[in-house]
Amino acid sequence: MTRTFDVDHVVLDIEGTTSATGFVVGELYPYARKRFGRLLTERAAEPEVRRAVGQIREMLDEPAADAARMERALGAWLDEDRKATPLKTLQGIVWAEGFASGELVSHFYPDVLPRLREWHAAGVRLHVYSSGSVAAQRAWFGHSPEGDLRPLAGEFYDTENAGPKLVAASYEAITADLGAAPGRVLFLSDRPGELDAARAAGWRTAGVRRPGEPYYESGVGHHPEVASFAELEIRTGGGARTPAGAGTAAPPDVPAVGADEVRRAGARLAAEAARFAGFGWMRGTSGNLSVVLARDPLRLAVTASGRDKGELTEDDVVLVDGRGAAVEGAAGTSAGAGKPSAEAGLHARVVRLTGAGAVVHVHTVAAVAMGRRRPGGIVFRDLEMLKGLGLPAEGTAVRLPVVANSQDMDVLGDRLEEAREPRMPAVVVAGHGLYVWGANLLQARHHAEVVQWLLELEVASGRG
Repeated sequence: MTRTFDVDHVVLDIEGTTSATGFVVGELYPYARKRFGRLLTERAAEPEVRRAVGQIREMLDEPAADAARMERALGAWLDEDRKATPLKTLQGIVWAEGFASGELVSHFYPDVLPRLREWHAAGVRLHVYSSGSVAAQRAWFGHSPEGDLRPLAGEFYDTENAGPKLVAASYEAITADLGAAPGRVLFLSDRPGELDAARAAGWRTAGVRRPGEPYYESGVGHHPEVASFAELEIRTGGGARTPAGAGTAAPPDVPAVGADEVRRAGARLAAEAARFAGFGWMRGTSGNLSVVLARDPLRLAVTASGRDKGELTEDDVVLVDGRGAAVEGAAGTSAGAGKPSAEAGLHARVVRLTGAGAVVHVHTVAAVAMGRRRPGGIVFRDLEMLKGLGLPAEGTAVRLPVVANSQDMDVLGDRLEEAREPRMPAVVVAGHGLYVWGANLLQARHHAEVVQWLLELEVASGRG
């Protein structure tokens, strides 16, 4: 039986939905299990591993747990198929390296990839929400039997950046990050509890019920049921269909991003800009914010140039391409009759370089002052606030790069790329301001607030 949905976004679960749980349990779990001990003993100082170690000890209520004890705990959690965040983090590290080396290749059911390609070609936005870490998800899609599938997917969400999958608030957070109307999002999963949580958040749902999967006998409750992706038909963009076997791309003159989506992004950017303007970080008409709306081809919504950032509306936004140029004739370019600043090109460069989903550019006194004091970069260490950047509070040092300013965004982008510190999602542009980025607009805001706090501390200390 074919199930038809009129939506703009499809969010995918992986295990039991796009891919066989048996492959994960039978291939990936043993691969990770063999490597946990070495990871814990030889790489404990790495930020992600160190954070996972702290989480394991906290979950065990054993602050002094050694590597052997933690390895046993991880093995037990694997046996229980427990969705523990540190377990998923360490699995993600091991699997990503296994995929990159060619030792691992992911699995997709035969009905999945043809449909994903058809939906993507028809303009449907595809995303992933899995209990596996974002790193593992990207590796999974990046090393499939048919090559790199990451261009098909827009956003990747896990239990850290979105929240637990059985809680409606997690789906509400994803809705906000996508800038979507809840009823325009379809969630595909094999777990009834996840489908219930998504529906409670206002999403459309469909249960994928495949023989042999762990939740097959549980059914899908009151949700529409399909046995494969071939039974799904998606209508999007005012009723356009993507029937099975269609496989045709949208005409090149059809915008990949609609006007409503651009304005929803504009409303979110306006709210964030008002927040930063209230801090005094965007005085006059300075600064700009952006959020990614599509990645293939790259499209960003950027705050319009020359506008008071404390008084923006949803129309004070411009849709730009991967070079930062306004997308001519596309939805959103006429909103507010605005134009992007030249700095939009640097926003796009940061996104291409880091994979970020949002970029914040503010003009703070602390950033300019510390850029003058420390032209070689500002080093932070042993500060609790470093946790806000995903780093341990003790035993590590991280450098915030400082690069020379330029009015040529290609030159400035080259300087940023050369100086970038992978663990620090920010850079100071000397005599100018601060660029910060994150996986989504909320994370970019939090990163900006943390980095600014660190800079203000350095200014207050008088060091340098």
